[in-house]
Amino acid sequence: MTVEDWDNINQFSEKVGWKLIFGLNVLLRNHDNRWDYTNAMELIEYTIKRGYHVDWELGNEPNSFRKTTGRELDASILAEDFKTLRGILQSRVELKNCLLAGPDITSSGLDKYYGFGIHPDKYLDAFLRAAPDVTNATTWHQYYIDGKTAVLENFTDPNILDMLIREIEKIKDIVNRYKPGSSIWLGETGSAYGGGAPNLSDAYVAGFMWLDKLGVAAANGLDIVIRQQFYNGHYALLDKHLNPNPDYWLSVIYKRLVGSKVLSAKVMNFDLYANEVTDNNQCVRVYAHCTASTDYPVGSITMYALSLCKEHTTKIVLSDDLSKLAVDEYLLTPHGDEALTTKRVDLNGKILKMPSDSTLPDFIPRHLQPGDDILIPPLTFGFFVLVDAQANACL
Repeated sequence: MTVEDWDNINQFSEKVGWKLIFGLNVLLRNHDNRWDYTNAMELIEYTIKRGYHVDWELGNEPNSFRKTTGRELDASILAEDFKTLRGILQSRVELKNCLLAGPDITSSGLDKYYGFGIHPDKYLDAFLRAAPDVTNATTWHQYYIDGKTAVLENFTDPNILDMLIREIEKIKDIVNRYKPGSSIWLGETGSAYGGGAPNLSDAYVAGFMWLDKLGVAAANGLDIVIRQQFYNGHYALLDKHLNPNPDYWLSVIYKRLVGSKVLSAKVMNFDLYANEVTDNNQCVRVYAHCTASTDYPVGSITMYALSLCKEHTTKIVLSDDLSKLAVDEYLLTPHGDEALTTKRVDLNGKILKMPSDSTLPDFIPRHLQPGDDILIPPLTFGFFVLVDAQANACL
């Protein structure tokens, strides 16, 4: 990386309103196997001089170094390296507010793929035991499937989607042993590892994994989800020509409508054939937050839902006073004959595309009056704003 590269990264991040977190190279080692931070200090000093605000990580997937680099770094040694970096940040007044996140272990749900390294759960436990208070956030990486072997059906398989819930439970259990209630981030995540699955991770169908991941992460108390990645690879938000992939549109609408305050949402399934209500429904998933957009009154609720049902349209019936509210619908559906593998997305029946290289389209909702049906076609997803819900948690 050149000085010009670093300037461009920081200036781009500032212009688009991103917070930048940068991973330093932990494999630069001294003769006694301590981290050689000479190069890192050059970068940090330049960053201070330029007035850039950067948060920091150290290393990437250290438990798999044996597989990826032919080297191995014990978790207790990495913990000492993190303490060194924390000391550097604390020694300069310009850096005291910088966040330090780590250790960025691999996905704990992919034991077979990472069999050549140290099991991520064991590595994380050893790291936190040696340095429980050195990081502002504990980070780990998560993918559902192998990009080389993924098939279409994987992306809407509820059993595969539920892998994330089990991983979060394991990570939280380890973190809470040493730093209970502290911040946990998904420091890198996407649909399929290894660059993503061609014509799947960059297609409409990938949205089921992405939207469900955002919902599950928020409902389980994760503070930040970092998407892999913005550009380059089949799982990127932009294609090689800088055109939006379907997950880009999903991400933009999510950021515009979904606030950080998470609400409880429960789906009860009415079985027409059995004429009974049950809570056993793997077909439809619903999440709810306070609405983020200033286009709506304070107290509004944003509900987002995905239908994994392959054949029938789902009708969502709101409970109690919510059924009396007007609803703004943002339904995302595949455009054209390619169905789930399409790279184009419709919003309420109209294709989403950039009017120009620097202009986003208007995201126009469909206005539903109180009592109108909320319908989700099979294998689609969308957002629904319950306008002026006056939710106490959102006021």
